[in-house]
Amino acid sequence: MIVRCLLAAVLLLLTAMPVGAADRAPDRAQGDSGAAWGGPTTEYAADMVFTDDRGRSRTARLYYTAQRQRLEFASGKEVVAMIYDRAAGRAFQLLLSRRSWRPVDGAAPQFNFGLSDPASKREKLGEETMAGMAVTKYRVASRSAAGDRFSGLAWATGHRIVVRMEGAVVRGAQKQPLTLVLQNLKIGPVDPALFAVPAGYRQLPPMRN
Repeated sequence: MIVRCLLAAVLLLLTAMPVGAADRAPDRAQGDSGAAWGGPTTEYAADMVFTDDRGRSRTARLYYTAQRQRLEFASGKEVVAMIYDRAAGRAFQLLLSRRSWRPVDGAAPQFNFGLSDPASKREKLGEETMAGMAVTKYRVASRSAAGDRFSGLAWATGHRIVVRMEGAVVRGAQKQPLTLVLQNLKIGPVDPALFAVPAGYRQLPPMRN
């Protein structure tokens, strides 16, 4: 239940920032000698694995490009894909098991609790190797557009892909330890068809946040 709530919280973060807001933000963060910071600089796909302090995990598949993102996960017996299209200024949900789709009010996502935001704080701790990749380790503190706060450690590649986070998320009066790890990371072009409504899907009424 705790991990399910954590994933639900992340999904709220995904729809919390208006379309284009991330694109308008300065590409700079505090606490790292003014070094440029922002979203990932390359396309990729990966499994996002959320684990709570009791070792319970949940996984979602992320497909990322600068303008479009797709987050795919199981919700009960349904397989759901949330798609965010900054270029078109829209978001929609695919219900894959039911071959249906519906528009969603909301837009551009935050996949790392606001770490890409210029207001985040970031202190470089050193260079490491993780899963065969060169990464930089940071002590971080950030706040999402939805008001959730994260503090702890983060590891990022040279493409600014955050491959691991360890710390705690605070939402209101609740504090939840969290580990987020990217697995099966594949860097490179993502198939544009993943961000479109498949042919033959039935449209449902809009889903409102």
